[in-house]
Amino acid sequence: MVAQLKRSKKPSEGWIYDQVFDAILEQRLLPDTKLTEKDLCDVFGVSRTIIRKVLLRLSLDKVVKHRPNRGAVIAAPEPDEVREIFEARRLLEDGIVAEAARKCTPEDADVLTDIASREHAFIHAGENSDAIRLSGDFHLRLADIAGNRPLRELLRQLVAQTSLAIARYVPSGSGMCENDDHDRLIAAISEGDVRQSRDIMKRHLTACERRLMLDTPEGSKNLHAVFADVVAAQ
Repeated sequence: MVAQLKRSKKPSEGWIYDQVFDAILEQRLLPDTKLTEKDLCDVFGVSRTIIRKVLLRLSLDKVVKHRPNRGAVIAAPEPDEVREIFEARRLLEDGIVAEAARKCTPEDADVLTDIASREHAFIHAGENSDAIRLSGDFHLRLADIAGNRPLRELLRQLVAQTSLAIARYVPSGSGMCENDDHDRLIAAISEGDVRQSRDIMKRHLTACERRLMLDTPEGSKNLHAVFADVVAAQ
């Protein structure tokens, strides 16, 4: 953890929650990172009671897990969990994008265009974490346009879980492949084309899921498993 933050007043539980949540979205906190209460207390200058409340909220969002003898860690979704996350997003965002297409104003389209433009710029610059954050912002902005706060909150949680999946299953330095799906979505939504908007969104999320290396076995952390064949061959 970093040194204690400089501030003029003690931060609130909600503010600390937002900082940790945003760090997960931006991949500054990666899967399996340990979140010790003591370090978080030192960083934010608050009591363990407040930190425990923050960690509880994050665990309800499925981005933090409490593990026996390890305490709280950033969630590291398994392949089957990632598939369920994307299936949930397809179901949820089908309704969101349809409603956004019905309600989108020229001003809304301008905001979406600005987000997509900055996302492309970060991709070209190789700033993958910033590009992923803006991609999440794009989808959340669609939920804002749709105007349903409970759906937006559900999507916010799923976007954070998606960021963890990307951090775990996309090779370091490669990022997510660039495409023009967001630009095509803006065009369809701006025209009020509900059917086309839904079709683009479904194919977009499916393509994102397929870029993840979910079927590639991870290296074992068990020394006996790593060296089993070598020892047996002696």
